[in-house]
Amino acid sequence: MIFDDYFLVIPVYRLPESEYFSKMNDDFERLISKSWDASFRHSNPSLVENWRKSHRSSYGGDWEFNEVIGYIKLFFMGSQVRGEYWSTEPRRKVKTRKKQFEFKAHKLVAECEIWDKTNDGVLAAIEDYLSRCKKKLKGRHIDLREFESLKAHIDWLSVHKTKNTFA
Repeated sequence: MIFDDYFLVIPVYRLPESEYFSKMNDDFERLISKSWDASFRHSNPSLVENWRKSHRSSYGGDWEFNEVIGYIKLFFMGSQVRGEYWSTEPRRKVKTRKKQFEFKAHKLVAECEIWDKTNDGVLAAIEDYLSRCKKKLKGRHIDLREFESLKAHIDWLSVHKTKNTFA
């Protein structure tokens, strides 16, 4: 069952941003060292920089929008926090610019009960659910930057009441 009344979408990446750029740079250095020696690279910095830009594009571009492989769509069902999981089609996740997302599961991990009907209680259940998702998607990077920057400013109890279709 696919729900449209979700309250937050969390992106899932093939690997963390720092690892992606480290691998991109390693790949570039490997390629360039085969083609040009150090003295040529040192005397032609603009040529090296142009090739770096071209390599970045062919490697997969920027991390944030090109390396996403899935999304966790959080929703409430009664007194529970749940999350649908949407992921890219191929089972093996590789760098690519062509992606098509498909529904994978109506709940990624077991639901989390909201025991304390307060802002802190709802937030604790959401954080517990996301922690379980991290364990389930081991080897993947769940990007919680936006959630972490906004969570202290949201009235979670109101969100729960508003978005809870099954209350």
